[in-house]
Amino acid sequence: MSEKYSDFLAFLTAMQGKRLLHIGHKHADCDALGSAYAMSRLLPGDLGFAFGLKVSAQSLAKWLEIEWLDNPDPVDYEYTILYDTVTADILGVPVPECYAIFDHHESGGHRFSTIQNELADEAEWGWVKPVDSTCSLLIDLFQKHAIPIDQKMGVALAAGIVTDTIRLRQAHSGALYRLSIALQAADRHVEDIWSILEPRDIRSARRPAILESLRNIREVNQNGWSILVSEIDSQDNGFVIMDTLIQFGGDMAMIGFPKEDQSMVITACTAEMVEKAGVDLGGFMKALAKQVGASSAWGTRAGGRIIAPMPLTNLIGECVETIHKALVN
Repeated sequence: MSEKYSDFLAFLTAMQGKRLLHIGHKHADCDALGSAYAMSRLLPGDLGFAFGLKVSAQSLAKWLEIEWLDNPDPVDYEYTILYDTVTADILGVPVPECYAIFDHHESGGHRFSTIQNELADEAEWGWVKPVDSTCSLLIDLFQKHAIPIDQKMGVALAAGIVTDTIRLRQAHSGALYRLSIALQAADRHVEDIWSILEPRDIRSARRPAILESLRNIREVNQNGWSILVSEIDSQDNGFVIMDTLIQFGGDMAMIGFPKEDQSMVITACTAEMVEKAGVDLGGFMKALAKQVGASSAWGTRAGGRIIAPMPLTNLIGECVETIHKALVN
């Protein structure tokens, strides 16, 4: 699917003067926040997200000096615009009767994506385009229609691209081109964006957790591929630690931690492993979910996660075994 409705200017006209809610997926990341914020500069309204923001998105919101609503109710608004949202479950609040959607999840977009958007067909207005991030989709629209990107919009859009490409590790030429547009508008370098998302105090606070994860690390080798596995106490630093393990030299990182009364495992791997070993972490996690009665499973080829009502050690063992069998085959 490409753009559901190509007349973006007609959409902007139709939304003028409405009481709007801009909302991204629950536990919003920088792509959800950045795209929602950028569009809200064109169409003023409230920003809201279910179950809060991830740490990097909190830093971005602080730098942008914006206020956002926790668990907003679309019923309180004339119209709702969804960002970076694929399913009703990921939205985290009731799906409104009428809504617009901007999202980059569509199978075949870039080499890591196997996800289909399940909300697009019911959208009154929709732009679902298989690119690296929803922020990139908006940059394409803004460029096509000669809509200026101001400095704060540039920072927000750049942050979405940087984080959704895993610090540019999964960025292709299109992502880098769009990032250059955002950085030029922001009058910033990419290092400035990283500093906004991870200020010094946050980096310092994370250091003990990262060091502890490295102390507990174990390596699983399969067919020459290095899988680095670690358990941590909470989700707070999970994605940062996973990224650190990849930088540490792993072909794949696997991090497990308690998730309320369940267990959660997140995984990520390098582009080389996707392309040469045929890895599909999202597919692996979804297949495993059926075997262990998982609450949910999600992912792309290069990253996956699973939540299940079982001991953490057992869930990690199942994940390792799943990947082991896939690499052997």
